Amino acid sequence: MGGYSADVEILDSKMPTKDTVQHLFDIQVNPGAMDDLISEMRRDGDLTRLEVIRSKNGHVYGSAASSRCTVCKEVAKSRCFLTSVSVSSKEKAQWILLGSDESFKDLARALDRRRIPVEIKLKKELGDTDLLTTRQEQILSIAFERGYFDFPKKRGLKELAAETGIKASTLDEILRRGQKKVLGEYLSKRSLLHRDGHWES
Repeated sequence: MGGYSADVEILDSKMPTKDTVQHLFDIQVNPGAMDDLISEMRRDGDLTRLEVIRSKNGHVYGSAASSRCTVCKEVAKSRCFLTSVSVSSKEKAQWILLGSDESFKDLARALDRRRIPVEIKLKKELGDTDLLTTRQEQILSIAFERGYFDFPKKRGLKELAAETGIKASTLDEILRRGQKKVLGEYLSKRSLLHRDGHWES
């Protein structure tokens, strides 16, 4: 990203109009460079409707609209579901998508027509837990950063829903499932939870 050493991850994308793609992103950068990075993003003529929230540990969360990203448009128009995008340079990015074989083939053909090179690194079938994990982790991370789990809460469910653009009822379900999974994995690792569901002393 510009002249900065930063890890950029696109958490979600959608097309509010046929010419623009709206991104929800997480950028990790040295905290000392955060202000300069945000200033550069605001000067970028391709980024509009830019909204950012900075954390103390070097994460910049936010959303922005773009009209130049051809790959983003094709993915948004496809029948594939975006899980995440990790940007390593202006020329390369790793996309993690969910979809059927047919939807992947259609997307590959669309990108080929645009003369955009694609390399498939890994293809696998996912179970129910895999479908939930990435989204839960993303939302839990944002909720944690906003102070949703603090006592007293720095952000309530309605505020968090407004910031993430997710319906409060849907967000509540995601958070509940995510918390249950994190707690279950933690207790399992600590050997406190017996297989039959009873506590061990």
